[in-house]
Amino acid sequence: MIDFQDKIPRTITIFTLLLFGAIFLYLSNGTKFFSIATWLFSIPFIIVSRREKGIFSFLVIPLIFGIISQLSFWKFTYDNTQSFLFYIPFLAGIYYGCVFYIDAIIYQNIKGFTATLIFPLAYTSFEFLLSLFNPFGTAGLLGYTQLDFLAFSQLASLTGMWGMTFMITWFGSVICWLFDNRFKWKKRFIGGLIYFSLLASILVYGVVRINMPLQNSFVRISGIHTHDKVVEGEKMNFVLSKKDTTRFKEISNSIISRLIKETKEEAKNKSKIIVWSEISTLILDKDEDSLVNVFRTLAKEEKIYLLTNPFSIGTNAAISENKILFFSPKGELLSKHIKYGGNFMEGTLEGNKTINTNVTLYGNLASLICWDADFPSIVKQIGKSNADVLLIPASNWKEISPLHTNVAVFRGIENGCSIVRQTRNGLSIITDPRGKIISQMDHFATNSWIMSGDVPNRKIWTLYPLIGDIFGWLAIVGLVCLLLYSFIKSKSTL
Repeated sequence: MIDFQDKIPRTITIFTLLLFGAIFLYLSNGTKFFSIATWLFSIPFIIVSRREKGIFSFLVIPLIFGIISQLSFWKFTYDNTQSFLFYIPFLAGIYYGCVFYIDAIIYQNIKGFTATLIFPLAYTSFEFLLSLFNPFGTAGLLGYTQLDFLAFSQLASLTGMWGMTFMITWFGSVICWLFDNRFKWKKRFIGGLIYFSLLASILVYGVVRINMPLQNSFVRISGIHTHDKVVEGEKMNFVLSKKDTTRFKEISNSIISRLIKETKEEAKNKSKIIVWSEISTLILDKDEDSLVNVFRTLAKEEKIYLLTNPFSIGTNAAISENKILFFSPKGELLSKHIKYGGNFMEGTLEGNKTINTNVTLYGNLASLICWDADFPSIVKQIGKSNADVLLIPASNWKEISPLHTNVAVFRGIENGCSIVRQTRNGLSIITDPRGKIISQMDHFATNSWIMSGDVPNRKIWTLYPLIGDIFGWLAIVGLVCLLLYSFIKSKSTL
């Protein structure tokens, strides 16, 4: 291992490494992140875990991960410190910190360049396994921080997010291995050549993909929301808690009136598809039928495809529904989608996890709601149904913006479709099938919450919808093989 002991006392060395690791970890994900830090955070921790006593990899590093994750994802999952949900990042951090313990154990028994695969296989396996059982979805995956590194992000079109995690974490493991073998030049050269040749090939693929011409087919799409969840949204919740339905309807109708006005303006500006944000407004379920007629008429009069997302509050013990109502230029209700992500927190009816893809004059249009996009294994069905554009009404809060918007953009890269995400209290964005930004609007930086752009409406081919999460499963198989090999080798040396 790397030996600093000749010049620097061991305690200072360990402290310095852990400090730098903690700083890079804080900057690698969460509310404030830098893509380069995601590639670097593992290096100091790997050095300590592989060369120091087991207590560091088993206890110290997981605790650091838990504390830093809680700080970097502050108010990301919940804003009430009295709730168990607020501390989910701390528990997730400890979970990921345990990867270093597994790496340290196996690394003792495996030599050569193969040893560099232990850490990335373990980290990728941990990410993938958590995604299978985590009701929060996949927000927090390392790959979501790489949208600024667009050439590398194209890897998601082949392997999904799991290939990105593998390459990012393999980088740290390779760097440590190169230092460990700093006097073995031939060995270093061959090992470095393997990793960096593969990384270069991925980047070449990415550069080609983001620069290849798309079909010359576009449609004008606008996104609209007209209220702030903290202002009018909370006011509506307050008056409803007082059972003041008259005042509730006054506020709701005012929001709807503004939505209609802005929709007509965007239709005049040649928009053919208009997307309202999640919780376009709160309504009472008993008023839904009359409002559906209003939305039908608006779509028909303006000759537009209109995606609305009212939050229908259940009365008389009915369950509330957070749903999309999508209308054609003829005023037909083309499809209805009920949100399936995060219902356990929102207390709403859970959707059936089927995503509608509608064949329209402007391509195949799919739609889902905000949190739904956090589940790539479900969303990949739009790639199979050849969706050209994915419409995502959303509602966030300041602490999860822009990371939660990045999550949605990667669903477009994975499935080869453009993304239109209109976000109340967050970052709204329009991207092409490669994740290139066409238009964006930050709710907190303007008082005019309208976004529009000419959107490519012909999909491009991707592999991920065809093979799904096979790379995640392969990571698990690879890790199990290394564990078995390490166990057999340790027994043979006894």
